[in-house]
Amino acid sequence: MTIARTGVVVLNYGDPQDTWGCLDALEMSRELDLDIVVVDNAPAGAEHDRLREGVGRRAEVVASGANLGYAGGNNLGIARLLDRGVEEVLLLNPDTRIEPSTLTRLRRVLDRRPRCGVVGPRLVLPGTPPRIWFDGGMVDPHTAGTRHRGQGRVEARVPPRGARRTDYVTGAALLARADTFHDVGLLPERYFMYYEETEWCLRARDAGWDSVVQPRARMTHLKRSGIGVPGPYAVYYLTRNRFFFARDCVGVDPERALQHLDRTLVRNWRTRVTERAPSWLPVFEELVDQAKRDARAGRDGRREDVEHRPSVDDV
Repeated sequence: MTIARTGVVVLNYGDPQDTWGCLDALEMSRELDLDIVVVDNAPAGAEHDRLREGVGRRAEVVASGANLGYAGGNNLGIARLLDRGVEEVLLLNPDTRIEPSTLTRLRRVLDRRPRCGVVGPRLVLPGTPPRIWFDGGMVDPHTAGTRHRGQGRVEARVPPRGARRTDYVTGAALLARADTFHDVGLLPERYFMYYEETEWCLRARDAGWDSVVQPRARMTHLKRSGIGVPGPYAVYYLTRNRFFFARDCVGVDPERALQHLDRTLVRNWRTRVTERAPSWLPVFEELVDQAKRDARAGRDGRREDVEHRPSVDDV
């Protein structure tokens, strides 16, 4: 059996339209030495059957049987590909669209930098004009806050420079050496969603592997959103996981990290909810409070009751 150089994991959840579009874009890549695994991160059902039918022979489809979260779902595909002996693994969110030259440019970074363990592209949001969503990631060592470099800037005003080191690469589009996974392990699953790839990149750094962003490698991140009001998942998991990330990965007082979160992200969210969906404000406040309670109690992983909270669209 011929072993592909690059294994690709696309994590699907629910409607498969985005995943099909992601695979369509991959088929236009200049690098076609790929072994693609689509992980359906949900229980079996009609959507799963639609996914398989639409994927066809383009990729292997693996059913997780339940929503395992970002890390849990991706780890199924990563482990499968590592067992096959691929040299590197590319993680893609289904709402990303790779360009023909993207993978070539990312691979070139790995070829030229032996200690680069993970590399990511510039991600831009579609629109007129296109705006940057990710051009590298930074972690504040005093608050454990994370920030995407260049986020929101008009892309045309930020000419792409050469590859440079970064604190982390976004999990929406991340290319990592197989050797890095062998050294560091798979993605941490206790978060369920948010902060997994950030912690993993910092752990890789501690093991001697650099994280690098290559702005000349470009991708589009559709990242659909409605009126700018966060959903229950984002409110709960970003709040709760900031506590764990600060305490266990960055070494920052987790209560101080939560105070910083309150002054920044939570305050901004509260303003948006108050202005655009005031009837959802009580749900929002309870989600923030629950996230803090659970963090202090050490309750990590998936919290199914959060899935049953009404979203903005439900009220």
